[in-house]
Amino acid sequence: MYKKMIPLAFLGLFLASCAGEAEKAAASSESPMKTETAADPYADLKAPEISQTEQRPKVQHKAVGQHYSVAYASTEDNYYFFDDGRFVYASSSEYSPSILTGDWTAEGPKISFKNVVHYYGKPTGKMIPPCGSVCTYDDYGMRVEKYSQGIDPIDIDMGLGDEFPFNVSPHGLKSSDIHAFLRAADSKRSYLEVSERPLQPSELKDKTAEELRLMRNEVFAAYGYKFKDEALKKHFRNQGFYGHSSDVNAFLSPLEKDNIALIKKVEAIKKK
Repeated sequence: MYKKMIPLAFLGLFLASCAGEAEKAAASSESPMKTETAADPYADLKAPEISQTEQRPKVQHKAVGQHYSVAYASTEDNYYFFDDGRFVYASSSEYSPSILTGDWTAEGPKISFKNVVHYYGKPTGKMIPPCGSVCTYDDYGMRVEKYSQGIDPIDIDMGLGDEFPFNVSPHGLKSSDIHAFLRAADSKRSYLEVSERPLQPSELKDKTAEELRLMRNEVFAAYGYKFKDEALKKHFRNQGFYGHSSDVNAFLSPLEKDNIALIKKVEAIKKK
C-alpha cells in the first residue's frame, strides 16, 4: 500500500508543476500587450491619408505660368494660368476676399473659363465708413460656392479694351492650389507643414501643449480668423496676421482639417 502511494504523490507534484508553468506562460503572454499600451498612448494614432487626385494632361500654351493683370482706378484684376488646365482669378481691393478657380481652355490668344468655383467673404458685420467704390465690413463669413455668373472670355493679346491692356509677368507658382491664394503671408508662419503635408503622430507627441495649440490655431490665423482669446490674438498679430472673419472653416483644405483633427487628438491625450 505504501509503495503504491509514492507514484501517486509524484504524479500530483508533476501536475501541479505543469499548472504553475501554464499560469506563468499565460501571464507572460498578456503582460507585454498591457505594458505596450500603457507606455505608448499614441500607438493608435495615424497620419492623415492624402487622397489620390486624377492626373490631368499638361497644357501647352503661352499663357501657362503667366500672370495677367489689369489695373483700374481702385481695383486690379489678376489671372493666373497653370499647366494642369486650372486658373485662379483674384480681384484685389480693400479686404473683401473674392477668388475664382476652375478650368481654362484656349483657342489661340482667346481664353474661356468653365467649372468656376467662388471662394469669397460674405459680409456679416457692420459696414466701415466711408463706403465708396469698395465697401469694407468689420466681419466676414467665408463661403465656397459654384459660380453661376460665369467669367467673360478674354483675349490675352488684346487686353480688356484699348484703355486696359494686360500687364504680363511670370507668376512663379508651382501649384494651382487655391488655398495658397487664400492664406495670408505663409512666409511668416512657424508651422507651415500643417498646410503642406500629413503630420506624423511621432512628431507631435514630443511637443508641448502650448506648441500644439499654436500649431493648430496658426492655420486659422493664416485665413484671417478673428480670435476671441487675447493671448492668441496678440501672438498672431505679432506674426503679421490680422483677423477679418469670425468664420473661416469653409476655406480650410481637407489636409489642414485632417491635420488639425490629429493635433486635437494628441492634445486630448496630453490632458489625461
